[in-house]
Amino acid sequence: MMKKFHLSLCLSILILLFNACSVSQVSNTESSKEVLINESLPKMDNIKTLSDMSNIAFEWEPLYDDNIQGFYLYRCSDEDAQFKLIATIKDKFQTHYVDTNLKPNTKYYYKMRSFDNQGHLSEDGKIFEVSTTPRLEAIPYVQAITNLPNRIKLIWRPHPDLRVNSYIIERSKSNEDNFKKIAEVQNRLSAEYIDKDLKPNENFNYQIIAVSFDGIKSEPSQVLNSTSKALPPEVQNLNASSDVSNKIILTWDAPNYKDFSYYKVYSTSSSFLPYTLIAKTDKNSYEDLVEGSDKTKYYKVTMVDVDGLEGPMPKNGVEGKTLGIPSSPSIILAQSTPEGINLEWVDGDSRAVEYEVRRYGGEQNAIFKGIKEKKLKDIKALPGVEYSYEVIAIDSAGLRSEPSKRVKAAQ
Repeated sequence: MMKKFHLSLCLSILILLFNACSVSQVSNTESSKEVLINESLPKMDNIKTLSDMSNIAFEWEPLYDDNIQGFYLYRCSDEDAQFKLIATIKDKFQTHYVDTNLKPNTKYYYKMRSFDNQGHLSEDGKIFEVSTTPRLEAIPYVQAITNLPNRIKLIWRPHPDLRVNSYIIERSKSNEDNFKKIAEVQNRLSAEYIDKDLKPNENFNYQIIAVSFDGIKSEPSQVLNSTSKALPPEVQNLNASSDVSNKIILTWDAPNYKDFSYYKVYSTSSSFLPYTLIAKTDKNSYEDLVEGSDKTKYYKVTMVDVDGLEGPMPKNGVEGKTLGIPSSPSIILAQSTPEGINLEWVDGDSRAVEYEVRRYGGEQNAIFKGIKEKKLKDIKALPGVEYSYEVIAIDSAGLRSEPSKRVKAAQ
């Protein structure tokens, strides 16, 4: 009869103990057999507690001389209102225990029972209300450094709380809210992180979270938005000459770009072949020495900034040519006179600065050089001999035209 009375009393006390907290099974064996209360076992009322953000420590008076086996510790909370067994302490000489992995800034309720080697439990002890301390505050100062080449730099003021062990860096795309961890910086006094290998003009949001030695995270910092440096502008109005002998002259616009360093000049001999780098220059012009007349090349020019970022390559190249040979003259007169054979001709263009006349026939061919006018009197022509003549125009660069059509004349 007394045994049933104790059991009824125990169940009533466990239901009404504190607010919404109730009793669960106190051990694995209590679900299969009746729980026996031994009123002679010491009640656990004199317990001291100490808490931080995720742990609560317990200390109780030694019970070395009592006839007990150990202790059961129970816990409930406002979120989980049922008391549950969280620890079985099987050594009665133990007087300390730490409940770990708790939520910061959360209120918990605890009670403890002693038990003997027969599995009998003491009556419920005093219920203790204990709260974990608030989580770490957000980092007080954070800043993002923008306009860096292929990177974004974050700096912050070291967290004032000495419990901080590291900082988690989280990133999201500027149009999204799903932050993801990209790095963790160790040591409370560390105060910067560089997000590298970014594309030019790439934009992200960042937040920084301080982490304590026991893994508790602070509130996130304010959200930072930053952009990596954009590429230099594309070169505009590239022109390549087609009227200069043995070289092609390139010119282009020079924009007012504060981080300008130099230009890269690329060329190819065919628009179907890859472009190769042929020069670097800090001027907005370049002379490509190309031997030969009427030689064609294609060009592209890019800008490079002080950080080594190269602007976009133009989609299409610009064609340039070396100057072609002068046009051939045309002989308009080949007339025999008593003094010799008179020749006259006209230019095919305006480039000729001198002429060369070639005579074929007779005992020996002849060449007349350095002729400045568009006429010649061949006084060495022999009577009764038929000759053929052709004229070559020569420009200021020494480029020679193809010979004119030959004409015949006899002295």
